Amino acid sequence: MSDVTAWRDFFVATDAAGLATLARATELAIGSLDQPAGGPRSNRTPAQLRAGVRSLDVCPLEGVALDTVLDELGAAVWAHGVRPLDVACVAHLHPPSVVPAVVTELTIASSNQSMDSWDQAPAATEVELHLMDFLGARIGFSKRASGVMTSGGTASNVLGLTLARSWAASKIGVDVLKTGLPDEARTWRILASDQAHFSVQRAAAQLGLGRDAVVTIATDSSGAMNIGALDAALEGLDADGLSPIALCATAGTTDLGAIDPLEAIAQRARSVGAWLHVDAAVAGAFIMSEILRPRLRGLSLADSVTIDFHKLWWQPFNASALVVSDVERFDLLRVRSNYLDRGDELEGMVNLVGRSLDTSRRFDAAKVVASLRTIGQRAFAAMLEHLVELNVYAAQSIDARNDLELVAPASTVSCVFDAPGYDADDLRRVQQELLAEGAMVLGRTEIHGRAALKFTFMNPLATRDDVDQLLTVVAGRLPAR
Repeated sequence: MSDVTAWRDFFVATDAAGLATLARATELAIGSLDQPAGGPRSNRTPAQLRAGVRSLDVCPLEGVALDTVLDELGAAVWAHGVRPLDVACVAHLHPPSVVPAVVTELTIASSNQSMDSWDQAPAATEVELHLMDFLGARIGFSKRASGVMTSGGTASNVLGLTLARSWAASKIGVDVLKTGLPDEARTWRILASDQAHFSVQRAAAQLGLGRDAVVTIATDSSGAMNIGALDAALEGLDADGLSPIALCATAGTTDLGAIDPLEAIAQRARSVGAWLHVDAAVAGAFIMSEILRPRLRGLSLADSVTIDFHKLWWQPFNASALVVSDVERFDLLRVRSNYLDRGDELEGMVNLVGRSLDTSRRFDAAKVVASLRTIGQRAFAAMLEHLVELNVYAAQSIDARNDLELVAPASTVSCVFDAPGYDADDLRRVQQELLAEGAMVLGRTEIHGRAALKFTFMNPLATRDDVDQLLTVVAGRLPAR
């Protein structure tokens, strides 16, 4: 018979001895983060990184002391990872983490609440529902609104469009989850801009409609959906006997940060009886600022909204949400199960699995609530406003130069530019050399066939002086002409 006491220290316990063990382990983990930092990443090559990681025996016959394991991870991984708090980490929507969220992650993992059923996460369920009510109110929805946490913006977009598909089917008396797609589905179309996130097309593919069911709408010079082009597309669909079941607007495109004209798109969605989903993964945080909120005018007219906390809410990955204007819309998704979501629960018990495409799920709402309560609305809004102002400053600085040129007007936190007289290969070399040296994690993209570089400002500690230095470094890497 095994001596089970030998395994005790492997598990989190909340008695005095267990918490002391966890505290010692946490101190070791924090120590493993104490690595030399000379920029946004080290200059190790892929081969060097691979060799360091592959030297670790994933599962030796006999376990290794935790302090040794954490030291090894520190030297092989944390020392050579990307550092989002470095001001030269400006490529992606990759935020630095706030301390309240990070320490709450420890308690989330330690308590290990599973967010699929109330009996596994009673108080945690109430926290998530409370956060969803808060988001619904900030968006401007009625008290009928609610939502669910997801793993990211892609998952939220897929969930929102899944509800849109089920809603379209329900209007013709079809339970698409039970009987599958009706013949009419061949005529169903989803409309999104040419700058919309690729998850819209992924959703169409996963929903059985196919990527060809996504009608791409042209954008204006800022990257926002062109309403004239949308009107023309809707007229064309009607003439061809095709049915728009969903309009997908974007509040903060991935590359340009553009915000579609939400109010006008909402009017079109209502006029054709289509579901309006707004992908506000990037600019959804603007609901927290009275100065920035007007940029989202029309958001409250949506049927569903994606909010991504691991962007401009500065949360560790993963944390996102889908918020719907009417909680009953989630009934379009619900599938009963004999062991989990039976439908005979006591009054007030909510099984969140009925709203989610996942079953087991982390209690990520806790870190969001801990962060917002600690930071407060005033400081949170000020940090957002600082980043938007910093982006404007970057654009103005580029406009004042002769060696760099804006590709589009600055919007939200993205500044996209190129260098006159230089081609895509020149820009590629600049980006890749800076990355290889560990000097800068710089964005690179293509806008309407035009190669470009990109700054994405996610770090509220960055300053105008930092922007000046970034521009100097990039321009200095352009080959002599």
